[in-house]
Amino acid sequence: MTPHTQIIRLARSGSLERAWAMMEQHGLLDAVGDVRSLTLQGRLVKDRAKRASGSERARLFGEAAALYAKAGAVAQGSYPLINAASLSLLAGQSGQSRTLAKQVLDALDANPDEAETPYWLGATRAEALLLLGQETEARAALREAIRKQPAAWEDHAATLGQFELLCEELGCDTAWLEQIRPPRSLHFAGIIHVADQDAAVQDRIAEWLEAENIGFGYGALAAGADIWIAEALLDRGAELHVLLPCDEATFRQQSVAAFGEQWLPRFDRLMGEASSVECLDFSQGPNPSAVTLAEAVAHGMALHNAQHVRSSTRRLRIIGASDDVVRWPEGAATLRAERLKSSQRGKRSCSCTMLVKTSEGIRYFTDIAEAHVALMQTASASAIDYLPVHGDGIPEVAHNRLDSMLECTDAGSINASLAGAFALLDHDPELAIENLGDMRWVGGMDPLYRITRP
Repeated sequence: MTPHTQIIRLARSGSLERAWAMMEQHGLLDAVGDVRSLTLQGRLVKDRAKRASGSERARLFGEAAALYAKAGAVAQGSYPLINAASLSLLAGQSGQSRTLAKQVLDALDANPDEAETPYWLGATRAEALLLLGQETEARAALREAIRKQPAAWEDHAATLGQFELLCEELGCDTAWLEQIRPPRSLHFAGIIHVADQDAAVQDRIAEWLEAENIGFGYGALAAGADIWIAEALLDRGAELHVLLPCDEATFRQQSVAAFGEQWLPRFDRLMGEASSVECLDFSQGPNPSAVTLAEAVAHGMALHNAQHVRSSTRRLRIIGASDDVVRWPEGAATLRAERLKSSQRGKRSCSCTMLVKTSEGIRYFTDIAEAHVALMQTASASAIDYLPVHGDGIPEVAHNRLDSMLECTDAGSINASLAGAFALLDHDPELAIENLGDMRWVGGMDPLYRITRP
């Protein structure tokens, strides 16, 4: 991994001081003639400015604008120039902003085949038009850019953040930005052992997804309401992200086939068409504790996606016709369906435990709130995992993975497994979660995440 890539990752996770220290370490500050380093330094100063206020905020925006302008003078590319133009406005230099915005339009006209995506070229034109006071034209240009690449959600989100800052500075109405905001992310769950089809409930699911503008769904695929919701998500062109509480084969047998072979083709199709599939490890089956853990992780994943695309989350649960209403947080909805009569199956006792390891040793928490407090208070490098614990205790392989995670953790940082990261985000949506890629250890390859303290 190059230093530039490491610095970008640190910046995205909110670790600005560490990112700046790495710039210094590699001699990348004020690198004359190095466009990539200049724009990266400009981005870090810009992020600092967003956290500042008053005259310090304006000063930092001006410093960031100067860095982007230096890069633009070297490369004459639209990316550094438009950033210089926008940041000049935020620094209170409106005349300089307009001059640079005109240069951006000239550059785009002179080089229509610039090495940028169709979306970024269109969004850059829209931003320049906004800076020049041509708001109607800017709106049209941004909508056209989105039309060219409608699923470039993270790119759209970056533009929305920039336009919100600029509109506030210019005194423009921002209501129109809601019309182009990426769709919402959904965490869903539902009862098992229902009829194959329930047209009334399934129609209500589809109507609710449409009304709430759902574009991403996170949940399991048990026979019944889970599958109804997942099918409705795919029918509307939304992304389906599957999170199973145990390995796929066990889940398929115990949570799908056990309620009727007719559910299996539907389950298999959804698994094949899902945008992603994750299976939590260490659970011997879809027992209540493993399901509870999986629901927390799925909601954390929905929150994380919503953060990235600058949108919001919703939750949908299908319950039995005579069940008590489940109390979920704000943004939740509950629909009812008739549950078929079924017998209760025995479940092996199991609880969920968060493991927190530092150089001083390991601590175990059955209350995630207590684990959260401990993590926020320690300055030590920490590795965390969250797993169902059966009567025979925590498996040795879990300790091995935790050891490997700690070895990958920088001083003062928190690294986590998928379950640990997103269960914590479910508990505290203000945390920042960054995917560090896959970690190789004796058990294979596992995704590794970094958690940034607020």
